[in-house]
Amino acid sequence: MSTRIVAAALAAAVVGTALWHTHAGAAAKKPVALQYDEIVRMALPPNTPPPPGAFATDYATIMGGAPSATAAPAATPTPAPRKHGLFGVIQQVVTGSPSGDEGDNGYAANAMNAMKKMQQGTLTRLTFYKNWLRTDDPVNRTATISKCDVHQYITLDLARKTYAIANTAPKCPPSNAPGYTGPGRATVENEAPGTGDITFKNSATNLGPKTLEGIPTVGWDKTMEYSATNATGSCSNGDFKIMTLSYVSQIVPPRPYCPLPSAGAPSSPESVIVHGGCKPRMHNAMSGFGSISDRLEMYLKMSVASGGQNGGGFATVTERGNVKWYEQPQADALFSVPPGFTRQ
Repeated sequence: MSTRIVAAALAAAVVGTALWHTHAGAAAKKPVALQYDEIVRMALPPNTPPPPGAFATDYATIMGGAPSATAAPAATPTPAPRKHGLFGVIQQVVTGSPSGDEGDNGYAANAMNAMKKMQQGTLTRLTFYKNWLRTDDPVNRTATISKCDVHQYITLDLARKTYAIANTAPKCPPSNAPGYTGPGRATVENEAPGTGDITFKNSATNLGPKTLEGIPTVGWDKTMEYSATNATGSCSNGDFKIMTLSYVSQIVPPRPYCPLPSAGAPSSPESVIVHGGCKPRMHNAMSGFGSISDRLEMYLKMSVASGGQNGGGFATVTERGNVKWYEQPQADALFSVPPGFTRQ
């Protein structure tokens, strides 16, 4: 890695850290809450994934179809909290509805809505404060405040100025969480003996610094390849490739879900794939040095290919922007029921 790239990366780290502080001099207060918007979409051929730096344009496109703040709210019940990120996109593409429900417009309308969401993406606003998470849907003007530690969930309808509060013990971890092997997760292992060769190849190329939405980042082009050959018994042959293009900031956000226990997590990549009696020979190769995984990616394109494809399959793209930090009075207001709201 060249001296110029190293210096630029260090400069980005300094600037990224400085963004956590205001510029009011000695009397400045340290922000306590982090907020950002993210757009997530699936890019299927012939759709072309947006390039880094397209967030503002894509945000304006999505919000251009949002209801006006002065428009009369529709006489519909408050939508259920929806998932964000990739799982939220899948939920909405499958159902055609932000709430995950089929709705009354029929499958044809849902299919058209799903296609629009695939092309434009799904916009979500995330705010982190203490161990809490607020998830806003700026298009449908709803929000969910999750206070996992006190088992309280507040649903806000910002258009109708109503709210609901649920007090419940969350199911944590979910039965499909990685590494979870407790009740509710049924696994059938083939204990027959088997062997073969499994090869992991990881490569990473530093693309240098780039400022996205006012946030300094460093770009990375990474490829992870998996190949299983010479399989016998309970082992099986196969291959896939995951390619990621990311621009990573120095911002370290909390995890956007209720905390999961640390025990039981996979200790290595092969432990996710190898089960039962299959005992393959492992081969690993690595070149370059990837980005730090706990940093906020302002842009992430992930492509998955299998069966010998190169760049085929499908891709998911996450764009982030509108990054803000709040001090305690502002954060307290965001995580409380606004004045004038009526309880449902």
